[in-house]
Amino acid sequence: MQNQPNRGVAAFAAIAALAVGLGAGYAIWGWPTNWYAREVAKLPPGAEGDLIRYGHTLIIDTASNIGKGAANPEMRLAGNNLACVNCHLDAGLKPFAAPFVSTFATFPMLVDDQVLTLTERINGCMTRSLNGTALPSGGKEMNALIAYIKYLGQGTPQGVRIAGMGLRPLRAAAAAPDGRRGEVVYAKLCASCHKADGQGELRGAPRIGYSIPPLWGDESFNAGAGMSRLQYAAAYIHDNMPFGVNYREPVLTDQQAWDVAAYMTAQPRPAAPPRAASSLP
Repeated sequence: MQNQPNRGVAAFAAIAALAVGLGAGYAIWGWPTNWYAREVAKLPPGAEGDLIRYGHTLIIDTASNIGKGAANPEMRLAGNNLACVNCHLDAGLKPFAAPFVSTFATFPMLVDDQVLTLTERINGCMTRSLNGTALPSGGKEMNALIAYIKYLGQGTPQGVRIAGMGLRPLRAAAAAPDGRRGEVVYAKLCASCHKADGQGELRGAPRIGYSIPPLWGDESFNAGAGMSRLQYAAAYIHDNMPFGVNYREPVLTDQQAWDVAAYMTAQPRPAAPPRAASSLP
């Protein structure tokens, strides 16, 4: 009987420790905050808000501003007319669609034993996914993109990637990924949007760019982009395609995602730039 109080104290201590642990975990991962709910339209007027809004515009309408068909010839820095939002869905606010929410807080980042800055990471997208040239590091466009990414990450824990960042790891394929099976699935579930030839759909005039992005060919991302790698493409396809689905309610099975990715990544596309690193940090 004399041990009962001690047992009670021990039980209380264990519960308290568990509560502290859970609380720390929720704090790290952002619960109950929804880090994926940001509204650029509600930003107050002013220089800072204008820069963030311009960054948002660059994300959703990349082609008109810095695409190869941009009105200002000096701003034709991308080598295609894709938009950042074609991969970073919801302008970087969709979980497991390469979102930007923790991006600012996790850079600089160590990649392949080298320190990578956010500026360098953005220019990696410029030279690989957009198949173009780097943005000037101190220019308005680079500053606007960084300001927008920083805004999306306001309040997130420093150095921590919150839940939903990056791409969700996909289970290994039960059978070796097969592009022939993938072509059948593509024809059934993907071609209605991306077209049988994989060239997507152009926006209506007068805006340039794509309402549905091309997946291969001269106008697509090049062979150095993260999406040209089988494992990245499969994870992204499973959780985000056909457009509108999410990781909680996927349409494709794991195997179908692997097979479609095998088909897509085997198609011709522009060559990778020298020393390109295919990564999606």
